[in-house]
Parts: sequence; C-alpha cells; structure tokens
Amino acid sequence: MPERVEKLKSLVKELEAALETLDPANAASRQSLAEVLRDLRTALDNVESEPIASETLAVRFRAAEENFQVSHPTVSGLVLRMIDALGQLGI
Repeated sequence: MPERVEKLKSLVKELEAALETLDPANAASRQSLAEVLRDLRTALDNVESEPIASETLAVRFRAAEENFQVSHPTVSGLVLRMIDALGQLGI
C-alpha cells in the first residue's frame, strides 16, 4: 500500500504542476480540481492514522476530468491516471 500512496502523491504533484500552466480563463474548472487535489493530499498525509475512505474523491475527479477532456487533454489524462490509482486503492 505505501507504494500506491507514493504513486498518488506523485500524481498529485503532476496535476498541481499542470494546473499552474492552465489559462486563467478556466478558473472555475481549475479551482474545482485544485480543491479535490487539496482534499486528496490531506487524506494522503494522514493515511497512516486514518485510511482514505472517501468515495466522493473519485466522483469529484471524474467530474473534473469531464471538464478538461476537450480543452486540456493532458490534464484530463493525468486525472484519469489519478482515478485509476484511486481505484487500485479501493476508493
């Protein structure tokens, strides 16, 4: 499990970096994804004391991925990888 958690942390960093490059015109979509990333980062930081049990994270990532499918396929791809990684953890 620690390996999967590290993979998720790495994906969070990649997505955060990708968000920094987005056009400010996508502020609402960017903000939505940034919020779910913050929530996931908090959950990952506390995973040893409290397991990640929020299925809403996956739902929120799916919604974010839909927002970026056409306009930012790279971000969309990263979000899909995040959804897959969450699924591997049973979330």
